[in-house]
This record gives sequence, structure tokens and C-alpha cells, in this order.
Amino acid sequence: MPKGTRELRRYGAYLLIGLLACGPSFGLAQEMKQRGKDKPVNVNAKALTVEQKVLHLLDRASFGPRPGEVERVLKMGWQKYLDAQLNPERLDDQALEQKLKNIESQRLSNSELAQTYYPPQQVLAATLKARGLDIADMKGGQANADQMTPDKANEQAKDGNARRREARRVLAEAGYKPGQQLIAETQAAKIQRAVYSERQLQEVMTDFWFNHFNVYMQKGADRVLTTAYERDTIRPRVFGKFEDLLKATAESPAMLWYLDNWQSASPNMKMPAFNNRNELRQMRSDGDLTKIDRQRLKQMREVMTQRNAQNQQNPQVKPQPKRMPRGINENYAREIMELHTLGVDGGYTQKDVQEVARCFTGWTLRTPRAGAEFFFSKFMHDDGEKTVLGKKIPAGGGVQDGYAVIHILATQPSTAKFISTKLARKFVADNPPPALVNKMAQTFQKTEGDIREVLKTMFSAPGFWSPEVYRTKIKTPFEMTVSAVRALGAETNGNPQFHRWLAQMGEGLFLMQPPTGYPDTSEQWVNTGALLERMNFALALSANRIVGTRVDLSKLAPSAPLNSQAQLVDYYAKVLLRGEVSAQTRATIDKSLSETQVAMNNRSAAAEPATDAAKIVGLLLGSPEFQRQ
Repeated sequence: MPKGTRELRRYGAYLLIGLLACGPSFGLAQEMKQRGKDKPVNVNAKALTVEQKVLHLLDRASFGPRPGEVERVLKMGWQKYLDAQLNPERLDDQALEQKLKNIESQRLSNSELAQTYYPPQQVLAATLKARGLDIADMKGGQANADQMTPDKANEQAKDGNARRREARRVLAEAGYKPGQQLIAETQAAKIQRAVYSERQLQEVMTDFWFNHFNVYMQKGADRVLTTAYERDTIRPRVFGKFEDLLKATAESPAMLWYLDNWQSASPNMKMPAFNNRNELRQMRSDGDLTKIDRQRLKQMREVMTQRNAQNQQNPQVKPQPKRMPRGINENYAREIMELHTLGVDGGYTQKDVQEVARCFTGWTLRTPRAGAEFFFSKFMHDDGEKTVLGKKIPAGGGVQDGYAVIHILATQPSTAKFISTKLARKFVADNPPPALVNKMAQTFQKTEGDIREVLKTMFSAPGFWSPEVYRTKIKTPFEMTVSAVRALGAETNGNPQFHRWLAQMGEGLFLMQPPTGYPDTSEQWVNTGALLERMNFALALSANRIVGTRVDLSKLAPSAPLNSQAQLVDYYAKVLLRGEVSAQTRATIDKSLSETQVAMNNRSAAAEPATDAAKIVGLLLGSPEFQRQ
């Protein structure tokens, strides 16, 4: 990296951190503390201009404007733009779909993904053995290097690396791909959708609902199941009825696996008798048992038989009960109430958690290679009477017990307020006006959880258009990076190099391990390390130092040459920030450019001009103003 570039990154980072941490006029962290969590927003302040309204809507209902988009929406009217975004089926998205055709995994089913990216070890071993290789060759490397001479160790390392490359080539020829590639492709598809989709609000809502119903892609089978979870479970339902979305996530193989409900079973369940053909025949006719499920249960029975045999040989060991070694799992029951519907203060008790867990026993899934489909297992279900939030669920309901719980939770007033609060926090302010939240909650209840209608209520309310919420939210790393690409009209394939910046800023896609998802308030993102990465990303982007992402600044350049550095800064500030740059930010940018030029001139007489557009653009994208939305 050139010394001048290092100087610019250093000064640029100081610029961002200084302005984010300083006084209330310019400092975001200080501003948030002064606002206070309980102070309501004043919705009676002076109204936004028409242009500010358009910019505000594009910042909140999309991943930021592209070149010329503010003018386009001004011409068509923000109301018409919003109506189209709320009805995405009206918008042609073929340009995006053409780009996604390069990502094969986006078109594969769960079973196809499992067979391609995570085939059984026996299959991989047999494929390699046919070519004279071993499954251990996939790891390459060297053994006992500390007992070898350096030359011998180097020779073995080279041989191991060669065998690893050959093993990967053989598997690729057989149609098998590395599992990490699927994760990278799913992340790349999300980035490309956010950058290129014409259905911007749908993508913003997909990001919102995935975070609300979070799963962790690195957990076991979710390496395969997360791709279809976002594509087939979340995205098609972002504007529909909340109860339908809740039901779809409850039945989703990704959620069943992530919160372990696939193995939740009644402690008193009756094991199927494998020597009773009539019982097995009935279970198959009910769709309760497939070949793979029978094999899995048979293996469990064999384990129990061996364990009991060992216990008989050792009388001091307490005999094991003759049932499957698993029982009710409360993970999903707790999260569906605390995180998905009622909220932590939603009025439920630990007894409700236990009863809901009983209702969802038997909600399980086929293995990914068998289609990874949801199915209800009667023999695993606790079919007794339950009581949830004071409402009785009669015995003998079977799978309907779970659906009854979903309906009860989706129609609770606490759920209406909890979901409305989260939506308002996402689109309006970290501390949204209580009157707005109440109005949204009323719409939620009146329309039986119609998400589109709740959003319409929010977007039409004075609280959404208040000057006090204009440019007050802090972009998440995903929002910041994608909005920067869109602002420059850049091209990206969203590859791992791009995603690495997100991970370094603290928001790896599909990689939040707790079910809470990423925090939805600004405090999470205002810290020194993450802000350094934002500035570094902005400077790397504008200078075309991100592999797979290309910026052509000539498309944004002024039509006629400008006479000074100050004029160039003014020009790009208008292009990227509509001219809304504070005096302190502007002074700091000028100082950064000047001091960087002095440092470069002291080192080299052939230093590049300080008016380089890439430097100015990078500093503006890294400025506090661009971090706000």
C-alpha cells in the first residue's frame, strides 16, 4: 500500500471517530446520550422539504439512493414510489435475476444443496478411492514435522498440498463442492439483491424479518437449510399476514434445527415396535415414518439395547429407561414468545413456556438428503390437554396444538405492540414516538396482522416524517457498505472479499449465533474499531481496492473541470450527500487532504495531487453524514 494511502486512511479514520464522538451538534454517540431513551420525538417541528422527504424515504425504505434516483423519485412523487415498493410484484427485477443466475445454489432445493455441498463422508471417500486418493488427502498438510529435517518437512508439505488440490479437483469433477462455498454464495446473493434489486423495500424487509427470526448458518444442518429459509420462507411473506410468516418459520427446517425443536418429544412417547408390522404400516400411512426415519429410530433402539446389556453386566449401574434418550426441548417455545411474538415483558410465565413446548412436540423434519421437509410425528407428540396464556388446548389435537399456539400468540395485543415497536425502531427512530407505535399496533390488530397495512400506517404518520428523526439513525455495516456501492453506481459480485469487510465491522451475514439477531439500535455500531473499518472500507471502495467490486468515478465526475480542491469537495458532497455536510466535517476533510498532501510531498516530489476524486469520495463516504440515515 502506498505511503500516501496509509496517511489518508489514518487521517480519515481520525476524522470519522472524532466527529462521531465530539459535541452534540456533530457527535452521534453524544447525541444519542443526550436524546435519552425515554424522551419522545417532537412531531410538531418544522416540516421536511420535498427533497428531504424523498431522501428520507430512500434512506429508510431502500438501501440508499443510486445516482439520479432522488431526481427520479422527485419527478414521479414519493407516494407513487412507496406504493410500488409496497407491491413489489409490479416491479420488473429481471436485471437482478440475470446476475443471480451465476449463483447456482440459489436455484437448488435443500436436498440438492445437501447432496452437492455436504454429501456423506462415505460418498466422498468412495469417490476419492476410485482415483487412488484418501479422504485424509482433503486436509493435506504434514505429519510429525518437528521430527523431520527442514528439507524433508518442506517436501512433505508440498506433497500434501498437491494431494489436497488433486482431491478437490476429483470431487469437483464428480459434482461436489466445498461446504464453505455455499455459505459464501448465500452471502453474495444477499449483497447483490440489496445492491441491484428494484424491489428495495422487499429486500429491506427480508433483512429485517430474517434478523427477527434469526438462525445461525454455521450450526450443523443449517449450513444447508439457511439458503432456502431466506429465499422460500422469509422473502415471499414479508408483506403478508404476520401469522402466516410465524407459521412458516415454525415449520421451517432451518428453525426446527437451529432451536432443536426437531428432536423435542414427549417423555412418555411410545417407541414404534419394529417387529409389529401393523403398527409400522399405520405410521407409514399417516406419513409419520419414512425409510430414513425408521433407520434412525432403529439405530437409537440398538444403542439402548447395548446400553441395557451393559447395565445387566454391571448391577451397580442404574438401568436406563426403555425409551428414546431425549425429551421435551423448550428452546423454541421460549424464543417464539420472547423474541418472535410477545416480547420479554409480554405477560407469559415459565409454565406457559412448558405448555407451548408440549404443543410443539413432534414438530420435526426429514433429513436434508431426504428433502429436509417439515413433518409431524404423532408418536413423538404429547397429546394431553394444555393451557397457554389461560386458553385451554384440548387433548388429542395432534399437530393442531402447535397451530393453536401460533394463532394465540399472533393475535395477542402484546404481539401487536412488540412487532410495531420493532418496525418503528427499524424505520423511524431508536426511540420511536409512542403515539406512532400505538397507531401501528391498532392497525396490526384491526387487520389481523397485515404487515403491509402496518407499514402503510407508519409511512403515512407524522412521526415518520418528523425533522427530529431525519438522518438520526446509524446505518448498520450491511446498510453502510451496500449504500456506498449504490451511491457510486458501482458493480459488485458480493464475493468473500466484500463480505470480509462486513464481518470486520461486526455484522457477518447469517452469522449471528444467538437467536436475538443483531441489535437494532445505534449503540451497537458506534465503537472505535468498527468505525475505523468503515472509513477504511470507504477509502478502499473509492480507490478500487476491493476485489470483485469496481467503481467508475468518471460517471460521477463534473461535466467541466473545476478550479480548486474546495470546489471538487463541494461537488462530490452535493452528489453523495445532497450538500448536507456540517462545517466541522468539511473543515476536517480539508485538513485531512492538506496534511496528507504535505506528508506525501515530504516523501516524494512525484506525489499525486491532493484533489484526487477517489480520496475525496472516500472521505465523504466515511464521514458521519454518510453513516446516518
